[in-house]
Amino acid sequence: MKTAEIGFYIRALKNEECQCGRSKKSGYAVCFECYRRLPRDMQTALYRPINRGFQEAYEAAVKHLNT
Repeated sequence: MKTAEIGFYIRALKNEECQCGRSKKSGYAVCFECYRRLPRDMQTALYRPINRGFQEAYEAAVKHLNT
């Protein structure tokens, strides 16, 4: 994976704004409200490390939340 792509996911984790626009804690992929809307398996997958499944989990979560 390219460094620029990895940077996107690092920024998503460090950012204090969720993909939905609400505030979230740095270090978390999404805000608590979005997290609660995800199925349990998607919630768990968001704790995977970068380059070990986090990117795929984040993309799946965002897609699920925005459909």
